[in-house]
Amino acid sequence: MFLSNKTREARHRFTRQYMTEQNVDVLLVRGSSATRGEGANFRFLADFPNINIPLTLFFFRDENRPSIMLVESPFQTEKAKKYSWAQDVRRSTNFLQSVLGILEEQGLGQARVGTDGLDKFPLLWFQEIKKSFPDFTLVDVTLFFKKVKMYKTDEEIRLVKKSAALLDLAFKEGVKYIKPGNTEWEVIAQMDMRLKRNGVERSFNIISLGQDAVGYPPSGKKIGKKGMVFVELTANYGGYWAQLARVVSLGKPDKKLLDMHRVAIEARDEALRYLKPGFTVSQSMTAMEDVVKKSGMDIRPIYGHISGLDLVEDRPSPKNETPIAPGMIFIVHPCPMSGKASILWGETYVITKTGNVRLNKAHDRLIVL
Repeated sequence: MFLSNKTREARHRFTRQYMTEQNVDVLLVRGSSATRGEGANFRFLADFPNINIPLTLFFFRDENRPSIMLVESPFQTEKAKKYSWAQDVRRSTNFLQSVLGILEEQGLGQARVGTDGLDKFPLLWFQEIKKSFPDFTLVDVTLFFKKVKMYKTDEEIRLVKKSAALLDLAFKEGVKYIKPGNTEWEVIAQMDMRLKRNGVERSFNIISLGQDAVGYPPSGKKIGKKGMVFVELTANYGGYWAQLARVVSLGKPDKKLLDMHRVAIEARDEALRYLKPGFTVSQSMTAMEDVVKKSGMDIRPIYGHISGLDLVEDRPSPKNETPIAPGMIFIVHPCPMSGKASILWGETYVITKTGNVRLNKAHDRLIVL
C-alpha cells in the first residue's frame, strides 16, 4: 500500500535466499491488528494492514508459486486483492480447514514450514496438521524477521518521519485541552483525532494525572487546577511507529518536577552521544542510566523501544549488546524517579552513518499551563 515494487522485490528476494539456506519450503505467518507482537512479519511480506482477526499468509520459496492470503470478510478480500502484495487472495470462514486444504493442494504434507514464533502458532492448528500430515515440520524463523526488520530503508524511514510529524501536530494542538475540568478522555480524544484525520492507521495513547508518570488508557478522571499531566502518544502511519512522551505542569512546577525534567533531558542527551554506529545499545543506555543515578534519583527500567513495523521490535537496555547501525529506529525515553514521583520524557530517532537524527520536532521545554 505504501511501499514500492522495488522494496517488495528486495524483501521477497532476501527472504527466499534465507529460506533456501535453511531449507524452508514455505512461510506460514499470521497478522493481526495488535499494537505490538503480532502482525509485523505478516505486514513485512504482504504490505497489508489488518483490522480484525489474524489473517494468514503462505509465502513460498519458489518464486513461481504465488503467495496465498486467507482473509475473513468480503471487505478484506476486496482490499487485499487491490492493495496487498499477495497474488492469491482467498476468503475463508474456517482458517484451520483452509490451511489444511492448502497444505494438501500445494503438496506440503512433508514440507519444512517456517513460522514467526512457535509461541504464537495455534496449538490446535499444529495438532490437526500433524494428524493429517505426520511428516510436516514446523520451524521457528523469528530471528530472521527480527534481523531483517531492524534496519530501515529510506522508504521506511520516510513513513516513520510522517508518524513523528503527526505526533508533533497532535501534541501541539491537543495540549490546549489540558485544562481544569476536562477529562483524560477529552484530552486524548482531541490528540487522537488529529492523528486519525491525517491518515494514522493505529495509535496507542496513554495519560496519567499526578506526580507519578504511570500512563494508562484514558478515563473519566478530571484534570485539577495544579499538578502534573503525563501524555505519551504513539502513532503508526503506513505501518511504521513513532512515539512522543511529554509532561505538562498545571501551575508553577515544584522543585522536584523541575529537577526530574532537567535530569531526564541530561540523561537522554548523554545517551544520544553513544547512539550511533561504533557503539552498542548497552553503551548508550548505560550512559543514560548513569546520569540519572549520579543525580541521586532512581530510574524506572523502561528505556525506550527499538521500533519499526512493530512498536517493540526490541528493547534498549544496559543489557542489550546489539551493535548500533544505520537504519535503526529508536524511541529514547528515560524515566527518572524521585521518591514517589517520576516523569517519562522522550521521542523518536533514526540512526545515520555518523550519528542520529531526531524525528520529532517538539521542543524540550517544560510546558506550564
